[in-house]
Amino acid sequence: MFNIFKTTFYNNSNLGLYGFATDSYCILAENLKHEIVEKIKLTLDVPVFQLTIFNSSLIGVFCNGNENILLVPNLIKTHETKILEKLNINYEIIDTKFTALGNNLLIKEDVCLANPNLEKEAIQQLEKLNFKVHLGKIADMPTPGSCAILTKKGCLLHPDSTPDDIKQIEKLFKVQADIGTVNTGSPYVKSGIIINSRGYVLGEQTSGPETMRLDFALKTLEK
Repeated sequence: MFNIFKTTFYNNSNLGLYGFATDSYCILAENLKHEIVEKIKLTLDVPVFQLTIFNSSLIGVFCNGNENILLVPNLIKTHETKILEKLNINYEIIDTKFTALGNNLLIKEDVCLANPNLEKEAIQQLEKLNFKVHLGKIADMPTPGSCAILTKKGCLLHPDSTPDDIKQIEKLFKVQADIGTVNTGSPYVKSGIIINSRGYVLGEQTSGPETMRLDFALKTLEK
């Protein structure tokens, strides 16, 4: 059964900015209501940890990765890396000026679509971590991570994505893709959701038709 929870963080439906999840754990911003955190644990069926990156609550903006490794920007503070080490979360600090890794990278397993302006050194660092790095835009925007929600089964894209964008995503990530919005019209779909293979937490302002489109694109209701 796929679990769904609609809510807000700090009275803000852009909750994807404040969290990152895998099938092993979820990282959230600090100072969220206890009952919301507990509900997220049940929804995603993973341990939930609360911390900061660069003394910021924007976990979903700064973090990216897969089941094996958490990618964090070189802005991360020493006390924050120590927390990750205590939690036994395997992480890698990516040395780049494009520090919003959640926005600048789109990742599924070992495949990564990156901002076409990403530095050669950062690309090489990702490749050493066994990522197959491709450079590209979605909807003519250089921040593919902000313009897509990607799971093992499907992908929801920025509504201005072209047929070529859709073909690119389907070819790279071996999933079917569709377009849509979140939070009553926001094209930056990543901002409205925290998801793993067991459930998702969705911005409260996301409408019924948007949710249906999301479920269809991501195939969340398929067994």
